Amino acid sequence: MAPRFDFVLFDLDGTLVDSSGDLTTAVNAALAELDLPPLTRADIVSFVGDGARKLLERTLARFGRTEVDEAVRLFKAAYRLRCLDETRPYPGVPALLEALCSLPLGVVSNKPAEFARQVLDGLGLSGRFGAVVGGDEAALKPNPAPLHLAMARLGVAGRRGLMVGDHTNDLGAGRAAGLATCGVTWGLDGGRAVRADRADFLCSVPAEVERLVLA
Repeated sequence: MAPRFDFVLFDLDGTLVDSSGDLTTAVNAALAELDLPPLTRADIVSFVGDGARKLLERTLARFGRTEVDEAVRLFKAAYRLRCLDETRPYPGVPALLEALCSLPLGVVSNKPAEFARQVLDGLGLSGRFGAVVGGDEAALKPNPAPLHLAMARLGVAGRRGLMVGDHTNDLGAGRAAGLATCGVTWGLDGGRAVRADRADFLCSVPAEVERLVLA
């Protein structure tokens, strides 16, 4: 039986990997350099999803501070050194990618491309993807531009593609690009955002994504 989809695009943080610990460490390292107290992991995770600059902008807003450029610089310096300390694929993700290896696969993340690639390289996942697009290579999701860029790099069209993610930005970008959308509930917010959105499909474990794509 032929796969339901011709290609699949994945979000990274909260979809393929749990990066919450390393993001928290790097943000708090930046805060310490700015003589500010640390925030909890829950607080920092709630700011994730719209790129590094928005992450730091939201963080500083907690303290009424506005030196976003410096905070972003400090965060990137810390994250570059620590992005693989705790970050790991979610259980079942490596098996999912292995099962889909016959299809063109891509990653579209709102985090800077250098970090997306560093994480995928460090976890041994880069070879699974024909395209990796970061948030500094095109407009941020929910704009469909980074999905179109990934599709161009994969050499695919959008009629029978699927966008998989844990955030409303992923679903919005997928819809705007003309793709089917799959929300996953194991992500950084426990699936609250995608349950409230109108994803075409909803999956609670990676094996369900495999069955969806290959059914």
